[in-house]
Amino acid sequence: MSALPVSVGIALLAVAAFAGVYGRRQHRRSALVRTTETTDVRDVREEGRIELRGTVRAAEPFDSPIRGDPAALAAWEVEEWDERGNSEMWETRAEGVYAAPFALDDGTGRVTVDVGDHVSDVSSGTGIHEIQVGPIDVDRLTDVGVSADDVLAVLDDFAVGVSVPPDADPPERIADFVRGEAGLAEQSDSITNVLDFGTAHGERRYCEGVLAPGDDVYVLGHARTTEGATHPLKPEDVVVTPAEGESFIVSDKPASELVEAFGTYRYAYAGAALAAVAGVGALAVGLGVV
Repeated sequence: MSALPVSVGIALLAVAAFAGVYGRRQHRRSALVRTTETTDVRDVREEGRIELRGTVRAAEPFDSPIRGDPAALAAWEVEEWDERGNSEMWETRAEGVYAAPFALDDGTGRVTVDVGDHVSDVSSGTGIHEIQVGPIDVDRLTDVGVSADDVLAVLDDFAVGVSVPPDADPPERIADFVRGEAGLAEQSDSITNVLDFGTAHGERRYCEGVLAPGDDVYVLGHARTTEGATHPLKPEDVVVTPAEGESFIVSDKPASELVEAFGTYRYAYAGAALAAVAGVGALAVGLGVV
């Protein structure tokens, strides 16, 4: 048995597994957006899955956690530079979506959208968020939006809002955010940075995108009746929320752009097939089968 081909084969099969999981997830999202018809708000008459497009109307927006922008919804992600082991990469420490109830206005009526707050502590998860092949950070090249629980937010203005070097005091807003978010650990120190150049171990960047009042919005969620609703239902009798086990998608992009973004599943499937074939071949050579 040869150890190197076996190691290479196992690594390639791991990449194939990741690409397959990613491809399936994006394929399902693409099909969901593509096949669900848009409903006019005035035609909302029953509970169940619903796709809506309109404008955000929020009488009481909140300050987004990173930049402090007026927001009806804020998607955020905290990344930290990690030089431990044999790799140097940005690792996601936590990501989430904060939202206050807002009205979606499509010109035919208004309906309430209540996304809620959702946080994912991915640092202790399955590792799907931290896939690197050599210098290539795979998940950052393929990821679409911020995902927490079953909620996915895809926002055009999502970008780094604040960077904090290791051993530095963060801005007050960031310090308050970290203290208030139980799923987010304290920033790593710079014990490895005596002769560090470039990005320093422990550096953090706080990324954010928001939906503000007046923004265009796309929502794919679940319509539920409110307490005291009368039948036949009217838009004011319904609230659109996430449902357990169902994908909830909110975005400032049109459906056509979302379908295109999720279309990377084709490349993921192709990559998974190639990596699996190469991995099996490498294992066969390493184990002396061929």
